[in-house]
Order: sequence, then C-alpha cells, then structure tokens
Amino acid sequence: MPGSDEKLHALLKDLNELTAYLHGRGEKTLTLSHQFEAHAQVDASNREFDLNQARMLSYQHDIWHEIGNLVEKLIKQYE
Repeated sequence: MPGSDEKLHALLKDLNELTAYLHGRGEKTLTLSHQFEAHAQVDASNREFDLNQARMLSYQHDIWHEIGNLVEKLIKQYE
C-alpha cells in the first residue's frame, strides 16, 4: 500500500496533468472564438450569432484559464 508521500506525489502529478488539460481547453476555446469572429466578417447573414458565439467562447477561455490557475496555486501550496 502506498505511503502518504507517494500518494501526495501521485496527487500532485495528477493535478499537474489537470492544469495542462485546463489550459489546453482554454486555448482551444480561444481558437474557436477567433474562428467565429472571422466568420462573422465573411457571412453577414449569421453575423449576430457568430459574434455571440465568439463572445461566449472568449468567456469560456477566461474561465478555463482561471480554473487552471487555481489548480496551479494548489500545487504550489503542497509542493
């Protein structure tokens, strides 16, 4: 059975992986946001929808990174 130090090390490793995932999701939503913004310039018929999607994805980008930053704070606290 793993000891406390091993469990803590495994947890910190998992939290680091979670941080990378969260920041990766943030970047993916930012990329999608830019795609919707670009499409809004090309297709006027869907401009309002595209701009709303871009705005929503931009908010999501910020939220993914904010959560990732909070997880990073936890990691630093326990390392």
